[in-house]
Amino acid sequence: MSATRLVIVDGVRTPFSKMGTDLAHLGADELGRIAVSALLAKTGIDPAIIDEVIFGCVAQPADAANVARVIALRAGIPEHVPAITVHRNCASGCEAITQAQEKMLAGRGSIFIVGGAESMSQVPLLYNYSAAQKFGKLARAKSFWQKLGAFAAFRPSDFQPRIGLQLGLTDPVCGLNMGDTAEVLARELGITRELQDSFAMESHARALANFAEIQLKVFGPIRRRVKRQRIQGGACKSLRVGVTQRGP
Repeated sequence: MSATRLVIVDGVRTPFSKMGTDLAHLGADELGRIAVSALLAKTGIDPAIIDEVIFGCVAQPADAANVARVIALRAGIPEHVPAITVHRNCASGCEAITQAQEKMLAGRGSIFIVGGAESMSQVPLLYNYSAAQKFGKLARAKSFWQKLGAFAAFRPSDFQPRIGLQLGLTDPVCGLNMGDTAEVLARELGITRELQDSFAMESHARALANFAEIQLKVFGPIRRRVKRQRIQGGACKSLRVGVTQRGP
């Protein structure tokens, strides 16, 4: 079946929470599964007629490669339905929609589940390459003296982790992070702090004015137990009542 116009039929999402708070113990794969499961229940669509699942994700979980496939299978979508993960930094979720449009125009499907999933709380800390080599040597050591020698090679700097989130938000080509890039654009395009604050305040006010409608897209509280710890994330915490615009 081939069509020319992509239509967004329905959508849901999990609540938005600050990094390291309510939903910190849920990975991108589980957050995506919760959303897709809720979408299937809400729409009543037969998962077997879905042509493909496309998800955007920047920091893919190491234990859930091709996270879109993991999300699809755990949400109850049949194995014969393919799934692909796309990555375009902050536009990854939008790229998922673009991919669906291009596939539809190419006659490669007409019904897609698209979305984005991310857990900044679970972006890992990393060992540097030198430390990884030493851990590898320690793992290969057989005798007590070999293990002792391998362990003695470690230095305090080997246990200083590289912050994965910081690395991901820094351009490896020019060395600028997202904040630095914003400053460059503001300077080059003449975007003042006052203009930025005004735009942000207007956007926030619009969101607050439509909060009830936004909440309809949040399908409900998340209550789970992960490793004996209760996880609860009932409402979005990205909107703040009583916020006013301040000068620089």
